[in-house]
Amino acid sequence: MSTKVKFTEYLLDKYADDFKIATTHPFLKSAGEGTIASEPLREWLKQDYLYAYVGYIKFASSLLSKLHLSPNSSSINPTSNISRSVEIITFSLSNVKRETDFFLSTSSKFNLSIFENSNQDNNNNLLGEYNEITRSYVDFLHSIGGLGSIEEGLTLLWCMEKAYYEAWSFAKSHSHKFPNENELNQTQKALKEFINNWTNFEFKEFVDGCEEILNGSNIQLNSDLAERCEDVFKRTLWLEQRFWPSV
Repeated sequence: MSTKVKFTEYLLDKYADDFKIATTHPFLKSAGEGTIASEPLREWLKQDYLYAYVGYIKFASSLLSKLHLSPNSSSINPTSNISRSVEIITFSLSNVKRETDFFLSTSSKFNLSIFENSNQDNNNNLLGEYNEITRSYVDFLHSIGGLGSIEEGLTLLWCMEKAYYEAWSFAKSHSHKFPNENELNQTQKALKEFINNWTNFEFKEFVDGCEEILNGSNIQLNSDLAERCEDVFKRTLWLEQRFWPSV
């Protein structure tokens, strides 16, 4: 008897090479080894902060508005996928606020000051603080949040979080090359905090929850909906591959 393939498994298997590229970038290897310079780390922090604060918060809020919560429907059954989706998306909203605060506090603590002299640096930049990929990512989040289906939104949410967790887990796999604790410079100390924050058990549970609610949406392979969700997955991987800065 055949076993039904989960939608997330189908995507990860079909696009395994692209997913690997997105989560094993040289930036991550250097970050894990503690050899990355402060400038590329500072630039990445700025762009990730903008992606999260300007793009992600509005996107996650839009996802909540797409859930069908009728008082006359079984959707309010606490065992349903809708209820679990409310739990996961609500957590994503509260967590992203904590994360953006974490970006700012950690960068300040270790002298990475991600918005220092930002006006001067961007006098000749038509996109302002954003680089081109960050602007594209924020626009994509707003587009799927505003115009996409809930299933497309859940695909984007899961793909982003899955890639982020696996990327920093890859970085952590190289952390045995870090200097001794008493030999760490400020950038290396910041990197250790970032790596620990984005590979902890709570974050993994959240990523697993995103996978659970996407698979619970019962997207049928070869359907028009599945094709649209697959396109979202591919676009997200394209952006993830290009979001890491050169080192």
